[in-house]
Amino acid sequence: MKKVLFFGFSVIVFMLTLNSCNKLDDDFTYVEISAVSAVNVVPGSAGLDIGLDQNKLNNNWEGVFSYNRYLFYKNAYPGSRLVRVFDPRSNTGDTALVSKKVIFTPGKFYSLYVIGKDKVDVLATEDDFGTLKPGYAKFRFMNLSPEAPKLTLTLNDVDSLAVKDKAYKDLTPFKTIKIADVYKLKINGAGMTELLGDFKPEDKEVYTIYASGLTSSSDTNKKYGFQIIKHK
Repeated sequence: MKKVLFFGFSVIVFMLTLNSCNKLDDDFTYVEISAVSAVNVVPGSAGLDIGLDQNKLNNNWEGVFSYNRYLFYKNAYPGSRLVRVFDPRSNTGDTALVSKKVIFTPGKFYSLYVIGKDKVDVLATEDDFGTLKPGYAKFRFMNLSPEAPKLTLTLNDVDSLAVKDKAYKDLTPFKTIKIADVYKLKINGAGMTELLGDFKPEDKEVYTIYASGLTSSSDTNKKYGFQIIKHK
């Protein structure tokens, strides 16, 4: 099996400084960059490789990019970037499962959700956090379960905090939530078993809550459930 060549990413840096000095001056050029994170939401996947152009996002020191694994934000040059995902364990590991152009704007944050069932895709989101106020956090809800119907998330049954009728891959803006001890989380869909859990937001943090997995499977690495990501 051929090995796909990727180069490693550095940790996130918001302003990349390039020394453009010459013999006559000591001027500096500041290049504003973007930031990108990634999540593996492909049910049953044991470990994938994801990269931008020739740069690998899942560095070896971070461990295996397995199902429901979240990769922290890393710096990325803005502009049009080629996102590719590979399965290194496959006999066709040198062939991309998906290859997709994504445009990054300088100074913006992005997340790449690797999704799918029979066919792998990448869902790119711009993570606009807005202003984070003391005593509050932010969250959003995403339906990333390829077999689920439209889903509704509720927190403590408070209507203003509900995110309703989200179809597969639907995107929603972040909502502001007051810090509390614990919120009772429910995810419901027509004909679906209700998902229950706890959500304890922390001060000035940002979260994505997402449904994932296959409603037709009882396999631990595939079955329907939910995850909570703290963006960092």
